[in-house]
Amino acid sequence: MNVPEKIMNSIIMSMSTHLEPAALSILKDVLIKNLSHYTITECETLPATADDSNEYILKLFAATKATKLSAKTVSYYVDTIKRLLSVIHKPLIDITSIDISYFLNSLRNSNDSVSLNNLRRNISAFYTWMRKSHLIVENPCEAVEPYTEIEKPIDHLEPTEYEQLKSGCSSTRDRALIEFLRSTAMRVGEVGAVKISDINWNTGLISIYGKKSHAYRPVCLDTIALKYLTEYIIERKLHTTSTVPLFTIRHSDDVLSAGGIRESIKCIKQRSGLKRRVYPHLFRKTTATNIIKRGGSVHDAGEYLGHKDSSTAGKHYSFIGSEHTIDIFRRYVQSV
Repeated sequence: MNVPEKIMNSIIMSMSTHLEPAALSILKDVLIKNLSHYTITECETLPATADDSNEYILKLFAATKATKLSAKTVSYYVDTIKRLLSVIHKPLIDITSIDISYFLNSLRNSNDSVSLNNLRRNISAFYTWMRKSHLIVENPCEAVEPYTEIEKPIDHLEPTEYEQLKSGCSSTRDRALIEFLRSTAMRVGEVGAVKISDINWNTGLISIYGKKSHAYRPVCLDTIALKYLTEYIIERKLHTTSTVPLFTIRHSDDVLSAGGIRESIKCIKQRSGLKRRVYPHLFRKTTATNIIKRGGSVHDAGEYLGHKDSSTAGKHYSFIGSEHTIDIFRRYVQSV
């Protein structure tokens, strides 16, 4: 990292508690424009300690990269790096692939391969950011081989299990919720943003914004889902043009949070007597599995779930309109 970059990062870190992410981005552009005209040299100072160096890097991450990530992702990355530093007592810039392997191997007795690979990915992502920030030349995690994972069958609900789950619904909201998740295959974190008026009650079409993909995509409600959602809206004495959240806390217009949805699904499962784990993301997996079982391709499943095509062709040379997603729904998702 050269001196102008150090100055820029120092200013951004100092202002991160005073400015919103958008303003910080503008400030960075202004600093880049102005500092690019000067050659700056640094006065020699005493070398920083490992603690100082690591604290600086974590603060820089929070001020620059973290503003572009979800709070959950930031916490996941930072917690992993702090765990690494609790075992490897070195400056982050001096940690090697051997150090990272030692850290991960020290956790093998209490973690499976999937968990270890998740930690490895977090560390690698952090070091990729460090490399792009010119803090290091190479990402040491790239030399650490992933652990071999045993492939398990994709978790999903069989038709008989879904039928049994329905018996656990004790309210119109319960039934409307599970039919909504089945039909739309939405992420639990996306559901809360849907308002009653967002739904085209004639066609069942909803346009939602995916926080992961940073793009709008269509999802659909079949006649079964629309039936139970309509009953739920009527029970609440609301009109289809209402701008209140689609799913709310009972006897309130406050949105049902992701945690509230998880708890509701857990209670439905317990009342149904179903002897397996049921969680909101399971409906998403089930819909994807059904698309493939009914003759769709893996690409069709990914398209309906809103997975981004990261290939060059997918991003720049092919356009798939909402009509294709709706066609996937009609052919492979909607209840027969």
